Amino acid sequence: MATSAQVTANRANAQSSTGPRSVQGKAAASRNSLKLGLYAKSMIIAGEDPVELERLAASYRAQFEPVGPIEEELLDDIIRFAWMKRRFQTLETEIFGSVIANLPEDTPYLLGAAVIYDATHGDSINKTARRLAAAQRDWYKATDLLHRIQLIRRRAEAEAEAYEDPDPEPLCESDAEPGNRVRFADFDQPSPDAPQRPAPEPPVNLALRL
Repeated sequence: MATSAQVTANRANAQSSTGPRSVQGKAAASRNSLKLGLYAKSMIIAGEDPVELERLAASYRAQFEPVGPIEEELLDDIIRFAWMKRRFQTLETEIFGSVIANLPEDTPYLLGAAVIYDATHGDSINKTARRLAAAQRDWYKATDLLHRIQLIRRRAEAEAEAYEDPDPEPLCESDAEPGNRVRFADFDQPSPDAPQRPAPEPPVNLALRL
């Protein structure tokens, strides 16, 4: 349970939070609210908390930030499979409790006895376990596929951004000025301030000296 100090701090934070202020932000928040409301209406059954489903959907949307209809549909599937997993986990616990409650009080090995009893009276425990495993597999597949699609999209966006600006920036400002570019041929020209070397003397014909 929250302390009085925490309650006071939460109230202060709520008063300072005004939500989105821009037109785009308000429109996005409105769509999110509508979408969460649709989740609550279409997926909630008796005994389930719609607020908890809205929190689950909001956390997934904040993490994945889907772009486009394909990513939106995959995220809807992920949320639905995650909610189904929670539902079947709760159902499994309730079935065990219901079967155990109908067994004699002095029954040894209650869990084993409950499974054996249920196997001959509808086999609800095994059926629920299979549906839980199926929801788990579907959740993994949808999550993996969404990750792959978003990775491909982000790579394509990065490549498109790089293609729009193919020219690299100059290393320094002087490199961008044509007059300051250095040619390799310039290194072959002697500096005007360098001392002049004397011209080499012509070879002497030793035969003329004899």
